[in-house]
Amino acid sequence: MIMRNQLRYMPIFRVRQEESKVLKSFDFGNGVYPCLEIIKELDRLPPKFKNPLKKPSKPKKEKTFEDVYLPLIEDIKAERVFVDLPVHLKPIRGMQKPSLHFLTKVVSKREMRTEYIKKFIPFASKVIPVISTYVEITGEQGSITLQEKEIRQHFKTIAFRTFFNTYTRDISQIRDLVQDDDYIIMDWGEMELDSDDGDIRDITEDLNKLDCNVIIHRNPFPKGITMKGIDHGKIVEIIDNSLLDKYSNFAGDCFSDYTGIKKDDISDGGTISPGFFYYDAVENIFYGYRYRNGFRILKEFETTIVPAVIESDATKRMQIHSSDYLGNNNKGWSIIKNISLGETGKKAGKFKRISMEHYLHCMKTKISNGDFD
Repeated sequence: MIMRNQLRYMPIFRVRQEESKVLKSFDFGNGVYPCLEIIKELDRLPPKFKNPLKKPSKPKKEKTFEDVYLPLIEDIKAERVFVDLPVHLKPIRGMQKPSLHFLTKVVSKREMRTEYIKKFIPFASKVIPVISTYVEITGEQGSITLQEKEIRQHFKTIAFRTFFNTYTRDISQIRDLVQDDDYIIMDWGEMELDSDDGDIRDITEDLNKLDCNVIIHRNPFPKGITMKGIDHGKIVEIIDNSLLDKYSNFAGDCFSDYTGIKKDDISDGGTISPGFFYYDAVENIFYGYRYRNGFRILKEFETTIVPAVIESDATKRMQIHSSDYLGNNNKGWSIIKNISLGETGKKAGKFKRISMEHYLHCMKTKISNGDFD
């Protein structure tokens, strides 16, 4: 297989608060293009004032979609950025209302979604818009072709995102549309990638025949994984990150996942269970750290989880390794050390950021080492 360009890794972000912080702070370098799965119109809702006396004398101008996402695109330190308004994300009961509204009013309507993609035209040289089929939402035939015709006028590069259950129908359109510099994102979800599986082998052979860039995406974190269900300080066996070692066996020029964290289900709340999935870059596995039984309080991040991570064998392996996995440029590791020195760690969101910063640094280090060449 010929490596067609410099891209090696496409981390996906759902642009929640902590993801946005990482997107603005991390230098992605040359081998990493982030993908934004935009799941709501605005980054946060405007404040509500219950007491009319507390309202500002001059109401602020209401933010627009462009006000939120165009500056973010500009701030991201990456050569290219994929932008996806995820057609595959189905509105479900319990989903947060801003996301439910955006998915039903914008994303589920092909013409409306295309108009929102066009809002990124000011950054057409940086943004790679992502197209997916509407056949399972509206039953519309040829929806990929219709989107490509509208979007190709404005963007020099396009990504086509396809899935196991829609691939056969999708590829009949994609094959006629895809250009050399375009991307196909083959999204396997949580499927186990077995080269002996006939269906997977057929798709792999098909993708190998296409003259474009192929990204293999897989979620290593199963949907049902919980902090309550992990063993403190032990390898989390059900997290399968083997894609890094075998994506090229499935026609991939590069790989993709959800940036070292469990995919956000965009649900309305729930009980916070203090816990942390810690990536061991030497062994390419994840360890789990969680609260003590009976102590489901945020203080456990500081008193139980951080000390255990710092003293872990995984940390020792990464510290003595020739690669700079836990060096000064690893913002996630720096935050862990700062918490051990007294900085507050009683925030679940902070540990989400730690996970992403650490994982991204490790991936960037592996790319610099030539691990994926």
